[in-house]
Amino acid sequence: MSLKRILSILKRMITDKRFRNTVLTRLTQEVRQASQPINIATKLSDKDQEFLAPMKIAFVGGCELEFMKEFFEANGASCYLTFDHNESSDPNLTLSDFKSGVYSFNPDIVIISDVQFIRNEIGSIQHNVSTFESQEEKLQFIRKRLLNGIQKARTKLNATYVIMTYPLVIRPAFGRFDYKNLNNSFSLREFLNRLELSFYDLSKQEDDVYVLSVNESFLKAGVGLQIRENDADGVYEHFTREGAVTISLELLNHLRVVKGHGRRIKCVVVDLDNTLWDGILRDDGVEGISVYHNRLTVLEFLTQRGILLAIASKNDSTIQPLVDKVLGRISESIVVKKINWNDKAQNLVEIAQELNIGLDSLAFFDDNPYERDQIELFLPDVLVLPETDMIHTLNRIEFEPLGKLTKESTKRTQMYAEHKKREIDENEFALDKEGFLHSCDLELWMREAKDENLGRVTELIQRTNQLNATAVRYSKDEILQFHKSTEYKIYVVNLYDKYGEYGLIGVTVIHKEEDKWVMEVLTFSCRAMGKTVEQTFLSFLMQEAQKENANSLVGKYRKTERNEAMERLFTEAEFESVTAENRLVIWKYNFEEKEIPVYPTWFRILKREK
Repeated sequence: MSLKRILSILKRMITDKRFRNTVLTRLTQEVRQASQPINIATKLSDKDQEFLAPMKIAFVGGCELEFMKEFFEANGASCYLTFDHNESSDPNLTLSDFKSGVYSFNPDIVIISDVQFIRNEIGSIQHNVSTFESQEEKLQFIRKRLLNGIQKARTKLNATYVIMTYPLVIRPAFGRFDYKNLNNSFSLREFLNRLELSFYDLSKQEDDVYVLSVNESFLKAGVGLQIRENDADGVYEHFTREGAVTISLELLNHLRVVKGHGRRIKCVVVDLDNTLWDGILRDDGVEGISVYHNRLTVLEFLTQRGILLAIASKNDSTIQPLVDKVLGRISESIVVKKINWNDKAQNLVEIAQELNIGLDSLAFFDDNPYERDQIELFLPDVLVLPETDMIHTLNRIEFEPLGKLTKESTKRTQMYAEHKKREIDENEFALDKEGFLHSCDLELWMREAKDENLGRVTELIQRTNQLNATAVRYSKDEILQFHKSTEYKIYVVNLYDKYGEYGLIGVTVIHKEEDKWVMEVLTFSCRAMGKTVEQTFLSFLMQEAQKENANSLVGKYRKTERNEAMERLFTEAEFESVTAENRLVIWKYNFEEKEIPVYPTWFRILKREK
């Protein structure tokens, strides 16, 4: 590292408290990592060191190349890393600048990493702001820039060029099936595959250019355990038992997501001090802490999956403005902030109640083992994790979106904020419920489901507990079969009001029998509660059934720990309980014997989407 760069860093360490804390935190992490045992020897054989001794290797890129440079230096090669000399991390700019130290170093080998430029596009994919067109342009631009830098370097150097592929553990913001969830752009995997193919294509056209595949290297490190070598021939190879287990476990995780098996987290609750930042905000102040920006980014990605965010921190409530300042825009996505001196177990219970979800839908992150142990003891249904596991949520099954991500999923945080506004206004109409409903400008859109609705239909059926008549969890494939069948109909309902859009909040799967329509599924989002959406939807279904000469609408109800509200719905809607067996209660409304209820006057019924 040059003296100029060292002096620049020292000056900033003295004048910038936040930078100083960030550097010290990073150094602490590096020391901890360095103290851990190394799995492979870093020293090569004498023959390999003799081979490397006359070599001069230039690493052109950013800090991601630091450890590689150290490895080759430790084994006898002469190395130059542009990052150490305060040069641009952009290989094209560096190689196009003949004043670069690369040229005075005069290397035999040039390792090129364009990570710093490519990561902008990776960020765009993770935030879903890319398009197919912009990505294709970016891929062409990346290739053109790299080739331009290499062509410039050729005029001064007699070297071999090696392009390193993008090193990344795939943690897709939109879940393991991001290639299905992103309709307007390539997913993370697709883009990286296309990027790597473009590197190989470039290498094929240029005799002195080669590709170093990071993923292939990582695969080779463990391939001896995964692929059976005694009959491997590079064409058709068998898994070892270990390899079969590895692939089977990954397939199992796929199936868990596809079939909606296992728990799903609806809200992530986080501590603050030493969890979202290093330090104590109340004591150190905004300038004295070092924010874990990678964790904030992960939280932002989780909101794109429809997961809500909340805070549970033992602290003075007066620090909330400082918290909002530190967290920046992510603060607006945090729907509940419990910053007080109450037990965190109490705060978690209150968060679940405010969001109208079960405790088993909460995940709690805290750096303090005592706090984690206390929550595990008193609230065993809550998923409790250390703060260091936050980055792994993007790959954990519990945090996967159910089915295809929908408009309602990605807007869940916004919808909750709108709901809070409704609650405030509703309190002003405490003694006049109908007056409040009339003031909301409520609009309902009820119709048969279309193909584009099936993702949300799946999500609603699989996620909803409280307003779910039978708690049956049909998979997307099963719902698709209902949709295609002539014996079944799927109906859905959307709700709007002056505060915003609720989205698709009600679903039923109808089995058309000879003289009656049977609701095999009837479920509503909790956002529908208290507005008579459920009763109005039932009236609509009766009218639809009557058009096809049915004389009654039948509902099925299986009681669970949470869905008593559905029993009240059938009772208040004047359905009659006709049979009860195996805990399944059959409710029936015969509209030949009594009139179909009229729609409440506070709803405007839409014929098409707004």
